[in-house]
Amino acid sequence: MEELMQLWDRVLNDLKQEISGVSFDTWIKPIQPLALTETAIRLSVPGDLNKNMILTKFRSMIESSIAFMAGRSYDLEVISQTPSEDPQLAVDPIQQESSLNPRYTFESFVVGNNSNLAHAACLGVAESPSPKYNPLFLYGGSGLGKTHLLQAIGNYYLKNYPNKKVLYTTSEKFTYELVTAIREKTNQEFRTKHRTVDLLLIDDVQFLATKELAQEEFFHTFNTLYDAGKQIVLTSDRLPSETPHLADRLKGRFQMGLMADIQPPDYETRLAILRSKIEAEYFTFDEEIVEYVANNIKSNVRDLEGAVKRILAYAGIERTNTISLSLAQKALKEILHSLPQRNITIEVIIDEVEKYFRLPSGSLVSKRRSNDIASPRHIAMYLSREILDESFTKIGAQFHRDHSTVMVAVRKVKENLDNGSELSDTIQDLVDNIKKN
Repeated sequence: MEELMQLWDRVLNDLKQEISGVSFDTWIKPIQPLALTETAIRLSVPGDLNKNMILTKFRSMIESSIAFMAGRSYDLEVISQTPSEDPQLAVDPIQQESSLNPRYTFESFVVGNNSNLAHAACLGVAESPSPKYNPLFLYGGSGLGKTHLLQAIGNYYLKNYPNKKVLYTTSEKFTYELVTAIREKTNQEFRTKHRTVDLLLIDDVQFLATKELAQEEFFHTFNTLYDAGKQIVLTSDRLPSETPHLADRLKGRFQMGLMADIQPPDYETRLAILRSKIEAEYFTFDEEIVEYVANNIKSNVRDLEGAVKRILAYAGIERTNTISLSLAQKALKEILHSLPQRNITIEVIIDEVEKYFRLPSGSLVSKRRSNDIASPRHIAMYLSREILDESFTKIGAQFHRDHSTVMVAVRKVKENLDNGSELSDTIQDLVDNIKKN
């Protein structure tokens, strides 16, 4: 079993690099390895929906990763673990699928000037739902704490209102469940699940923008819950008005309540986040180390937490219990030059590439295919992959292309760079522009 767990840990780390954060947390993270035989690896997933998704979308990727990490191929067996059919042991399917991380609470969220309004609004919704906060729309860049606050509301509900039905999901999972329901003719079950809750939490709602059918379904789901006085909380990486291809009637609905943004943390907040993370892990760092990290990593909370983990890992490699400033500097040396000093998104990359090539705003996401547009578009896709390590699917959604188009574009740019073209200077100039303060 130990061999299996070690193998699966390596596979998870590999898949994290290939799959977007939302998709990884929704579909891959819940997988539990069960057994490893001479010919097969057996995995358990929480329900038929997850099983179908793994087998249809992620199977080849998982099998390839396992083969690479193990040095040989294994057949993939996926088992669906469904709730007990015993009525006395049965769990409400909505509560069962709430998928809330118990660590995401209001107590564990570090409030700063960057997140005061968002935190207060979320706490207000949790303690006393109000029509003026419905829907609550949180927006901001990746890694700033939107999902933490969203799930903190859900965890507060589960603790203080045990009879309330809470459903946390992502726009990606909502869309996939809808497609599955249409294919299997279970539309009514899908609607009952999403329209009979007291609290609906939807993460990364911007991904509904290019999916007309999902937008239509969510519009009616939103109206049903809103008219019944049920609370809706949404997160996005941008304002509704700035989300291309989002239906106007959804934009209107999203803007009916309160919109609260989360910005990258300032220096004082970064210090507080680092101290909180270190205390939670039962470690102590000298204050000069905390200040060093806070001074050098300014992008988002996720990178700050990653820096702490990297320092601890480096201390393990060095076999020392003493974490000095010099050790921290060595641990972070390789990543400091590559970490962004501002919150970088695919939109930021698109904007910088358009500026660099003196293209009108919106050119790279348009349908134009002329070479003066296609080549910069390929570069922007490549940079989105290299800098952000986003999935091909997510990059494609931002450019209104499918994932295969992005794969081809990234491959072309890599081939040009490998062939020693002058493109390397252009790429470096763009990277510098994108990562500047």
